[in-house]
Amino acid sequence: MSISVFQGAREAGGPGRWLAGAALCLSLIALPGCSGEKEPAPAQSDPAVSGALGDDIVVDPDLAGGQGSALAADEGEITLPPQDRSTEAMADAMQKAMSLAGLPEPLPEPKAKGEVAALTTNAATAAQVAQASRLAKTDCTTRLEYSNTWAAKLPAALPVYPRGAVQEAAGVAGEDCAMTVVNYATPVEPEDVLVFYRGMAGKNGYSARYARDGEEHVLGGSKGKAAYVVYAHRLKNGITEVNLVTAGR
Repeated sequence: MSISVFQGAREAGGPGRWLAGAALCLSLIALPGCSGEKEPAPAQSDPAVSGALGDDIVVDPDLAGGQGSALAADEGEITLPPQDRSTEAMADAMQKAMSLAGLPEPLPEPKAKGEVAALTTNAATAAQVAQASRLAKTDCTTRLEYSNTWAAKLPAALPVYPRGAVQEAAGVAGEDCAMTVVNYATPVEPEDVLVFYRGMAGKNGYSARYARDGEEHVLGGSKGKAAYVVYAHRLKNGITEVNLVTAGR
């Protein structure tokens, strides 16, 4: 999978534009029951979402019902206020990341490009938590509910990177489907983001495999019947866009 999937969803505009690519990628690769005809539910406004997510997650005020926008109006590209891209802000974020994940270890050499599809397939399969669901080829991505509060429901082992600015989130938590998808922005480098998740995964019993597909950095793994995959890439304006998918339980 390449970043073009996400870019295509972004350019299409409309509710759910950030996450539609992530959901589409999962359904195309590993969920053959997807018809592609069902429109995603519109993103919900969550005035209280800041309190639910805590101080270390920034919510796009445009999506949370406030004034101002973290999105570039003309290009639809993610931006961050100058104070959130300052040296001090980045140092604080990286210090908090280290306190959560431990001392950072360099990423290993990335796996082959084909590994990206394998990581995505693993997460998509884990989203179907019941055997009956797999037999019926249920597409969990068509049941995603769009609301930024899903960012607060991520597993404690796989949170949003400290001070990450949530753009959009969605999830489903049924008996046969369990998935959370969060799109957020951070000023730190993609490699630093994946170093954080590799550390968090290791501390919490998840495996971690690193792959590259062009400019897209991908980390994924599993623990029992749960799985995750993180996609991170650097935008032209210097912001790192992250798509985090957790699945199963």
